[in-house]
Amino acid sequence: MLAENPLESNDRQLAVNIIYGLLRNRESLDIMLQHLCSQPLKKVEPFILQALRVGLYQIMFLDRIPESAAVNESVKAVKAARLPKRLHGFVNGVLRNSIRKKEELLALLENPAQPILNHPHWLVERWEKQYGKKEATRICRQNNEQAVFSLQINSCATDRKSFKEILSTNEILTHHGNYCDDTLILEDFHGEIRELPGFDEGYFQVQDQGAQLLAHLLGPMIQNGDYLDACAGIGGKTSVLIQLAEHVQASVSAVEPDKARLEKFKENMTRLHPSLDVPIFPGRLQDFAISSSKRFHGILLDVPCSGTGVTRRHPDIRWNRRVEDFKNYQKTQLGLLQSAAKLLAPNGILVYATCSLETEENEQVIEHFLTHNSDFSLEDCTASLASKAHTFITNKYFTPLPGPTIDGFFSARLRNNHS
Repeated sequence: MLAENPLESNDRQLAVNIIYGLLRNRESLDIMLQHLCSQPLKKVEPFILQALRVGLYQIMFLDRIPESAAVNESVKAVKAARLPKRLHGFVNGVLRNSIRKKEELLALLENPAQPILNHPHWLVERWEKQYGKKEATRICRQNNEQAVFSLQINSCATDRKSFKEILSTNEILTHHGNYCDDTLILEDFHGEIRELPGFDEGYFQVQDQGAQLLAHLLGPMIQNGDYLDACAGIGGKTSVLIQLAEHVQASVSAVEPDKARLEKFKENMTRLHPSLDVPIFPGRLQDFAISSSKRFHGILLDVPCSGTGVTRRHPDIRWNRRVEDFKNYQKTQLGLLQSAAKLLAPNGILVYATCSLETEENEQVIEHFLTHNSDFSLEDCTASLASKAHTFITNKYFTPLPGPTIDGFFSARLRNNHS
C-alpha cells in the first residue's frame, strides 16, 4: 500500500507506527473497546472495528497526536467509506468516551495474575507447552518490541569497517552485530532504506543475523563447488552465499517460482552483484529437479513456513495463523525437501531451514525425511558457525528463539552419504 501511495517521510513513519502498533497491541485495544461497547466486538462491522482500534491506539499509546485529532480522523475515515450516518456517531461517541475514561481503561491492562501478551491464546498455550510459561511469556513480549535494524554488509563491494565509517560521517550511529562479522546494527534509524549512503553502490542489504547464519551453515564451501539457493525469494541469502563462494571460486545458482519475488531478486542481484550473472530457474523446485542434470555440492532450502519465529517483524502473522496451518505447511516442506535431495551430489550438504518455532515444520519434517531416506544423515551445525553462535545449537539443530538481536529460526544440516 505504501508503494502504491507514497507519503512524506513523517506521514509514512506515522502510518507504519499506527499499523504495527495496533497489531502488537490488538488484544489490549480490544479489552478496552469491549469495556466501552455494549455489543460483542465480533458483531461490530469490520471497518468500524478497525476505525475504533486505530483511533484508540493513538489516544492510548501515542503522545504526539492530539486526542481530538485521533477522534476526528477516525470519524472522517468512516465518512469516506460512505457508511451509515449512525456509525459516524457511534465511532465519535466511543472514542470521546475513551478519552474521559483513559485511566480506568489503562487499569484494565494491569493484571499481574493474567498478563496480556497480545497473542492469540491458543498460540500462547502452545508455546507454554513447548518452552514453559516463563520462556513463552518472554517470546511474546519480545515479539511486541520493535525489531532492530540489521544490515548485512556486502563483502564483495566493501567491508564492515569502511562502511561503518561512511555511516558515521553521515551521523548514522551503528554497532557491530553479536553473531556475524558482516553485520551492523543501526541504532536509531527511521528513514527510507534507499536513503542510506551506499544503497545504490550495493554495500549492504537489510537482513536479520539469524538469516545470515542460515547461509553459513552450508560452509565451509569447497573450491570450485556448485551451490544452490533452492527457495531464493528476493535473494537475501543468495547474496550471502555469493559472498562466501567468492573466496573459493564456487558458483551459486537459484530457484524462485514467484514472479514478483523473481523481479525483486533480479533487482537485488543487479544492485549487490552487478558483475555476476546469477543463473536463476523461474519455476518450481520440483520442475527444476526433473529438468536439471547438474548435481550440487551444497543446497540451501529455506522453505515456505508459518513464520512464527519472525512475528516481531511481521506482527500480523500471530492473528492470521490457525493451528491446522502447521500440518499443511509440513506437506509442502516435505515435498520440497524430497525434490532438493534429488539435486544433491554424493557427499553433498543440504541445509533445511524455516523461520518457524513449530515442531511440525521443523524436527518432525527432518525425522520423517531421514526415516524415508537412509542415504542421508543429520550433522551437527556447530562446526559451520563461529563460536559466538554456538549458543543456538540444540540437539545438532540451529534453533535461535526470538531475542533482542535475532529472530526465531530452525535449521538442520543433512549430508548425502550416497557414494
